[in-house]
Order: sequence, then C-alpha cells, then structure tokens
Amino acid sequence: MSTTINPEMRELQQKVDEMRINLARTQGEIEIIRQNSERNDRQTIKQFVIFTVTMLIAVVSTLIGTSVFQTDALRREMSAKFEVVDQRFNAVDQKIDSLDQRIDKLDQRMDRLDQRMDRLDQRMDRLEGSINEIKTSLGIRRR
Repeated sequence: MSTTINPEMRELQQKVDEMRINLARTQGEIEIIRQNSERNDRQTIKQFVIFTVTMLIAVVSTLIGTSVFQTDALRREMSAKFEVVDQRFNAVDQKIDSLDQRIDKLDQRMDRLDQRMDRLDQRMDRLEGSINEIKTSLGIRRR
C-alpha cells in the first residue's frame, strides 16, 4: 500500500508542483499584463493631453489668423471707402473754389456796372442841369 500510495502521492505532488509552476507563470504573466496595461493607460492619457493641447493651439491660432485676416480685409475696405469719400470731398472743394472764383468775377463785374451806373447818373445829372440851364435861358418854366 505504501508503494501504491507513494507513487500516487508522488504523482500528485508532481501535479501540485506543475500547477504551482503554472500558477506562478500565470501570475507573472498577469503582472506583466497589468504593468503593460498601466503603461498603456499612462501613454493614452499623455497622448490625449497632447492631442487636446495641440487642438487648442490649432483652434486658437485659426481664430487669431481668421480675425487678423478679417480685420485686414475690413481695414482695406474701409480705407478704400474713405479714399472715395476724400476724393468726393476734394471734387466738391474744387467745385466750391471754382464757384468762389466765378462769384468774385461776378462781384467785379457788378462793381464795374455800379461804377458805370454812377457815371451815367452823374452824366444824367449834368445833362439835366444843362437842360435846365437851356430852359432857363430860353425862358421855359420848370414843371
């Protein structure tokens, strides 16, 4: 019985030893998988953080670039409009200057006409005086 128990016991002990070895291997593999998993988790988190920061930088730079572009476009458009308005004001100023010159010329003509009219009035007064003298010398009564 002892020989039959011993070989069975040995066989069971060998199986137990094999199972312990298999268990140790399995636990080692599980530990390796756990470490890899933790490393992968850390790497995934780092990649996510880097991706998020990169996307934020991209969005911010796109927004800044777009706003700079739009600002420049608006500035150019407004400058063009202001130039057109300035040209119109300059044209109006030139027309006003031209009108001022014409008015000055008209004023000069009017002054000359006034002078002529004054001379004509003087002549008329002299003629009237002469006519009155002739009437008095002829004895015609005044009316």
